[in-house]
Amino acid sequence: MLVALVLLTVGAVLLVAGAEAFAEHVQAAGARLGVHVAALALLVAGAEPEEAIVASLAAYRDRPDLAVGDALGANLVIATLTLGLAALVAPWPVTRTIRRYAGAAGAAAVLACLALLGGGVSRIEGTLLLGAYAGAVLVVWRTSRQVPVVGELAELAEKDASVPPDGKAVAMVALGLVAMAAGGVLAVAGATRVVAVTGLADSAVGLTVLALATSAEMLALVWAAHRRALSEVAVAGALGAVAYNATMTLGVAALVAPLQVGDVAPLLSYGLVGAVVPLLVAASLRERVGRLEGTALVGCYLLATLLVFAPLG
Repeated sequence: MLVALVLLTVGAVLLVAGAEAFAEHVQAAGARLGVHVAALALLVAGAEPEEAIVASLAAYRDRPDLAVGDALGANLVIATLTLGLAALVAPWPVTRTIRRYAGAAGAAAVLACLALLGGGVSRIEGTLLLGAYAGAVLVVWRTSRQVPVVGELAELAEKDASVPPDGKAVAMVALGLVAMAAGGVLAVAGATRVVAVTGLADSAVGLTVLALATSAEMLALVWAAHRRALSEVAVAGALGAVAYNATMTLGVAALVAPLQVGDVAPLLSYGLVGAVVPLLVAASLRERVGRLEGTALVGCYLLATLLVFAPLG
């Protein structure tokens, strides 16, 4: 248990440091690469390599419930707890660009749910999920140089234009991402040791403790971005992570070994919530997500967690 606490602490320090480095230099890096900062957050900060690594290792060790639970549980953490806490800290805007990203993230999560309807994810379905993510990345990358911006995002674009291109900033963003990934891996190792003492089922572990540990860097990134008034960076990064986990994480794990899960119901329920929340953002007519909605999102996460552990009582 002592080793687990040390791993969790060091992991948390790396997550926060990496998030700070990313948020501090992402604008200059975007100017250097000629890509809008929101698109950079969606594609780069939204990538969750530690999720794919953890899910792949679980699949390799014949623990499909753990692999799927980690991916879908992380999506629920991000779509409810992360975005909810972000709204509680400061209401975040729902611009046209954010709506488009939210729609894409929701669609990706729906694809993951469709794949799970048969009781798991086969290698063919995993390949299709990877193809969907690759296609989405290509579209976002090609269109991000001329993103139509309004409202707060337009002001952010003006800030981007005033920031001189800086090669060092690109390196700092990369180092921030490496630190976040390393922190995520350590957090997972610590959480796994804690869970081993409790004797919980794989699905419960994947959906809750492991998912929370692997998505911790997104919480750190949201906080760091909010401190710098970069609301779109925080939201775009979260939406990108949802799309990544639903397609890339599940797809890679399914290629390692087909993911045939035992009890698909709780996993599918988490996946559906992770899909519905971004789709609601995309369809919303509101211009901001405020504290009331943020409270509802956090409450949704707490309720889902209680339902997972309810049978244990």
